[in-house]
Amino acid sequence: MQHHLRFRLSLAGLALVILGAGRLHADNPDWPQFRGPQRDGKSTETGLLKSWPVGGPKLEWTARGLGGGYASVAIAGDLIVTAGDRGEANYVEALRRSDGKPVWSAQLGKSGAPGWGGFAGPRCTPTVAGDLVFAIGQFGEFACFEAKSGKELWRKHLVTDFGGSLPLWGFSESPLVDGENVVCTPGGAQGAIVALNQRTGAVVWRCQEFQDAAAYSSLVPTVLGGVRQYVQLTHANVVGVSARDGKLLWQAPRQEKTAVITTPVVQGDLVYVTSFYGKRPPNQTGLPTPPGATWSMLRRSMGRAATCLKLPSRGTPLARRRFTATR
Repeated sequence: MQHHLRFRLSLAGLALVILGAGRLHADNPDWPQFRGPQRDGKSTETGLLKSWPVGGPKLEWTARGLGGGYASVAIAGDLIVTAGDRGEANYVEALRRSDGKPVWSAQLGKSGAPGWGGFAGPRCTPTVAGDLVFAIGQFGEFACFEAKSGKELWRKHLVTDFGGSLPLWGFSESPLVDGENVVCTPGGAQGAIVALNQRTGAVVWRCQEFQDAAAYSSLVPTVLGGVRQYVQLTHANVVGVSARDGKLLWQAPRQEKTAVITTPVVQGDLVYVTSFYGKRPPNQTGLPTPPGATWSMLRRSMGRAATCLKLPSRGTPLARRRFTATR
């Protein structure tokens, strides 16, 4: 019988709670990164319970003292990995999947709350890719660790190494591993999106045509118009960037205000994005729309606005187009 993972996070301390209806099986599907294997929030598990037993499922184990913050969990093989603030630093924490016992703990960066509000702790969910673990701290520390031991293999900083600027509430993106690269969004004039070699941390490419500041969204890998690319949302644009070389494929202006947090959702040739705090739909901003693309307002209530961008599926391939914004 398959099992359900539930976790609780608090600023006082993070606890992982595993609930199940029997023992944990080694063949459970992995969930190695933010929003799952394909970064689409979809699980491939089958045979799930249609209803819980009286009194709820059996508590398998609880792990405490993992620090405070907003990280979710990545699950790969026999490891569960998360991150949290403890004292003056934040740490990537690895637990044994079978019983929740600690495997290793590695310092990622400094602890604390960027901006106002006292929202302390890492926002990034670590990414597990084979024998490597990647994580980003709220102040921009970006590190790679050995999955087996927690040994640090390389380290970068989104501000000092890549010219990014700290978002008001800190860096929140979860790193994307694709092929031999790990990709993230430092933002800034040197190129908003950067791909690094997984093993060395060396820069493979930067998208210098795209120079928005980072918001709080994470990259989504997809194929549009036959071209593999990464979709990202900022305060000013929704963009598609070539996975091969970082070239800007398309850019759709969508002026945001404050809470640009959610990860884009791609379905077919549709890209769905949403934000909070009085967002105006694109057709009311006076900004241009990519040729052949159309915006639709899906919902607007209490300051929320969900919109959908339909990209052209025929004609000039997206890889040969460049959609630019004019103000």
